[in-house]
Amino acid sequence: MSAERIRPTAVTIAALLHFAIALAFASIPVIGLLYGADVQAAAEAETARQGQDPALLAANGLAFDEHGVAIWAPFAIAAAIALVGVILLAGKRIGRLVSFIVLPLVLAGNALIMASNATAAAKVQALFDASGDATVRSLDAAAILDAAFAAYPDWLPALEGVRFAVVTAGCVLGVVLLALRPAREYFRKA
Repeated sequence: MSAERIRPTAVTIAALLHFAIALAFASIPVIGLLYGADVQAAAEAETARQGQDPALLAANGLAFDEHGVAIWAPFAIAAAIALVGVILLAGKRIGRLVSFIVLPLVLAGNALIMASNATAAAKVQALFDASGDATVRSLDAAAILDAAFAAYPDWLPALEGVRFAVVTAGCVLGVVLLALRPAREYFRKA
């Protein structure tokens, strides 16, 4: 008769952190799906206010309505992170190993996303400035992005802050918890 293994609290918390990270990771694309059309309309209205054809945005690869990779990639990543949490809860050793790989990658990816968002206006303006079309060069990217951002709900910055905190703290704490002795011993017996 074998003794039933008792999952350490550290492993349970690490698994739950995977679910929190997955939810946080998927939150912003959900907002994009819900508000994307309004945001696109606001950007196009600002482009028209600047005296240019709103179709210039799409013609130059600038769209605010979420679709394609911008939607499926975050959801696929969130699902994978949640799956690792399920594997951890099931007590499978591979879950710990995959967590040690995935959580730092998610942390790095989150940092890249935040850095990219912080420099979005400069990147879009550079794209406009490099255009061979004088009408595109005349566009004020910062004003267009400000108009687009204003179409999101007022609580979006708070959600972004919570998302960043949950992903960052969750990834770091998840790795630390899984590196603790109780987790090591638990998965050694698996």
